[in-house]
Amino acid sequence: MKQIEFRFLPLLLALIVIGSSVLLAYSYLQSSVSGRQETAQQFESNELTEEAIAEYKQVIEFLGSSSLLRGQFEEDYSDAMIGQLRLLYQLEQYDDAIELAEISINEEITDSAAAYFWSGNAYFQKGIHEEMMEDAFAWFHRAQDEYRKGLEKDAGQRWNLRYNYELVRTALEQAEQEEEDEPVKILRPRDQIEQADAKVAG
Repeated sequence: MKQIEFRFLPLLLALIVIGSSVLLAYSYLQSSVSGRQETAQQFESNELTEEAIAEYKQVIEFLGSSSLLRGQFEEDYSDAMIGQLRLLYQLEQYDDAIELAEISINEEITDSAAAYFWSGNAYFQKGIHEEMMEDAFAWFHRAQDEYRKGLEKDAGQRWNLRYNYELVRTALEQAEQEEEDEPVKILRPRDQIEQADAKVAG
């Protein structure tokens, strides 16, 4: 009996060592990812936007390089995507924000509602800056669609997503009924746009 026990002892020790190594590796990865997220957030709070984007990109590239890593750190991957989206919007890089939002949505990140939110904001701003009224209305309608899709995904019932959707929907209805030539004035005064869209989804 003792011979059998001694025979399995090396195997047991090997399993313990392997298990400990896996736990240490996971802890290291978790610490590394969290550290980069915190660094990005610190850059962002210090208004170092380009540096923050670079940190978020590194998190995305690292976690996106492996389906196993992505699966283990899904929330971090999603947060990095949304962080980058938010900053692209703040830099007024609306086309880049829309493109990244589409990638995020196609990849089914955990917070797709936030991706729709920032995509909607970007489309809205394209409408604000559009000189051709017909094209402006097209951008506003696209923004409305993005907000609506975001609401369908939004488990947290975020007020800014609901607010933007209702605002654009109501204003478009009013503009179409009155055949208004200046949809920008109907939709929202400039100062209100900046105040509302500065809020972070979530």
